Amino acid sequence: MGFFDRLRVDPVYNTRAVVQRTGVPADTFRAWERRYGLPMPSRTEGNQRLYSERDVAIIAWLRDQTRDGLTISQAVALFRTEDDQPSASITREGGPRPSDPEAQSRRSQNGAPQDRLAAYRDEVIEALITFDAARADRAVEEALALLPLEDVCLNVLQAALVEIGERWLRGDVSISSEHYASHFVMRKIGTLFNLSRPEVGRGPLLAACVEGELHEVGLLLTCLFLSRRGYRIVYLGANLPIDDLLDATNRTKPALVLLSASTHQGAERLIAASRLLSGSAPAPSAGPDVPKDQHRPLLGYGGHVFLVDPGLCENVEGVFLGRDADEAVATVDRMLVNPAA
Repeated sequence: MGFFDRLRVDPVYNTRAVVQRTGVPADTFRAWERRYGLPMPSRTEGNQRLYSERDVAIIAWLRDQTRDGLTISQAVALFRTEDDQPSASITREGGPRPSDPEAQSRRSQNGAPQDRLAAYRDEVIEALITFDAARADRAVEEALALLPLEDVCLNVLQAALVEIGERWLRGDVSISSEHYASHFVMRKIGTLFNLSRPEVGRGPLLAACVEGELHEVGLLLTCLFLSRRGYRIVYLGANLPIDDLLDATNRTKPALVLLSASTHQGAERLIAASRLLSGSAPAPSAGPDVPKDQHRPLLGYGGHVFLVDPGLCENVEGVFLGRDADEAVATVDRMLVNPAA
């Protein structure tokens, strides 16, 4: 939020002045401070709060968001989402900034207290296996308000889903619990993706799971992270036939196509699609005829099957994005900053 960055941070307003300027009761924004760390007033020697111009603007902004229907935790999460943008690898107003994979790795390891992330993950797991979406939602909203969004997505939402999937494989939870958890996580990530303004930014980047692939959590999570870094995303979702992929590519002219597959059958379709998009000779079973004016974007790909069978990567006409959404973002940055590499 560039607007807030331009405001003065000198501590000049006492509590009464803030109430007069914003119309928000003192008890309310003090509660926001205790629970969410927003605003962040200074203290006098007598331990009295003093607020800056920026603090007052933040309180007013949170007030407006709650009046428009958001819960305070949702408003805080949205503020943190937008406030992260200036330090992103790609800005919506400008061009690319050099990516820093080592810094991203450090953030994943140290960006939020691991014990707190683990506690939220465990709370979400226990809520979802008992079909308690309200409890899970409260835990996720609190985590998003207090911790970096990327950490929450990777170490709470995705980690909870992985753990529930492993419990199902061991026979410790039912398939209905696993399905319930999957739909919950998809809804949460989908909401965050929509709030990230994926229609705005540099690109576009086109993203899809190949035909027959229904598992799109990883792809959607990658698109959320990319959107937050300032890329414009055309998200086509799961189970996209190759001919529709080619048509969408020609219509949108993306700088990069992102494809995902989780099974060997899906990997075969992804390989065929990569050959068609790159212009190399397609396999006999590759599918539709390619238009003469077919757009030739860069291709990035990922998915579980390429982690368990890395040899498949040798057959794809594209760049493997990495093990998770964090690595995928760093790879996309490198691809678009230096396509020849």
